Amino acid sequence: GDIADVARGNISLALAHPAAGLMPNVRARMRAHEGGYYIRLSVHDRPGAFASIAQRMAAESISLQSIVQKKARKAKTDHAVTEQLARVIIITHKTSEAAIRKALEAIEEDGHVANKPQMIRIERL
Repeated sequence: GDIADVARGNISLALAHPAAGLMPNVRARMRAHEGGYYIRLSVHDRPGAFASIAQRMAAESISLQSIVQKKARKAKTDHAVTEQLARVIIITHKTSEAAIRKALEAIEEDGHVANKPQMIRIERL
């Protein structure tokens, strides 16, 4: 009953607004989120890999806030060959999810990563 009274505007609570005074919601386009992103990659430790990754990000106008490479480790690939893989963590400045996804698809196609890249939105509170 209290919720209905607030919605009708019959009573006022500290943080309540009558339903008539609310703005209609606007549905966000898919992949339209803008913000920073945390990206984790398992990169084949070979010359040119990082340059290629940076070029793919730049091609989508993605500005990088930080890049951290963890010590390379030996790992078995799909072909049971042991090779060095570096764990790379990238934090981006504000960009769109669509741009991030497009860049990550291109990075995968280049063959410099051993696994599918992992991406997490960074939400500012």
